[in-house]
Amino acid sequence: MPGAGTYTAETLAFRAGVPLRTVRFYVQEKLIDPPLARGRGANFTEHHLVQLQQARTLQNAGFTLDAIRERRGELSVGLHAMAAFDTAHRGWLGRERTGRAQEDDALDEAECIRIPMTKGVELMVSRDQPLPSPRQLVEIALHIRKAFGG
Repeated sequence: MPGAGTYTAETLAFRAGVPLRTVRFYVQEKLIDPPLARGRGANFTEHHLVQLQQARTLQNAGFTLDAIRERRGELSVGLHAMAAFDTAHRGWLGRERTGRAQEDDALDEAECIRIPMTKGVELMVSRDQPLPSPRQLVEIALHIRKAFGG
């Protein structure tokens, strides 16, 4: 029986909403860390659950398994951008556009959405501009994180 804060492969799969086969495949492909032990005592932690959810989200956003594996440690910042995108996009669709034209290139913060990229850095997008795709947001966040040493 697993200890407190640990999961069997079956429980991890259930918590992540994926088939058991996916957990085994992700471990085999080194998309998530191996379990804490081998065989019947193999247990996973909350860390494994987060890794599994991140890998699954990135795969659904169009990243290849190789890209996820190679940049696994860097990609969590992109996931924050993707979550912000989802929230902003829902709000964006729920509001009517004002159609008000800007007289200069300055952004009116009240008419923009803010998407966090890394600590202390946000991407502001005017409501009259199309939002980048989730995959593009991840790439933008990675470039910004690299530029700012985050």
